[in-house]
Amino acid sequence: MTDRADDDLRRWLAHALAEASDGEVSAEELLRDGGSFAALGVTSIALVRLLDAVEEELDVLIELDGEDWFPSGLDALAALVASRTDRSPSR
Repeated sequence: MTDRADDDLRRWLAHALAEASDGEVSAEELLRDGGSFAALGVTSIALVRLLDAVEEELDVLIELDGEDWFPSGLDALAALVASRTDRSPSR
């Protein structure tokens, strides 16, 4: 993926996670901090919802019992998803 595509993916993930968390964490916070989901208060339920959205939109399956199912933060998740797809999110 190009830098532009990586940035688009990162933004899409941040917005999708904000939606999955029912607004408990904003996309702006995620994009600004890019750090620990735990420090931002992202719950495992929100991450499961996000992974469903990633699978549906990008056709990337992240196994819940795998070692990478709970990535440390937005940047780590974006890198993981980018490594598994060439597709860009449509929204």
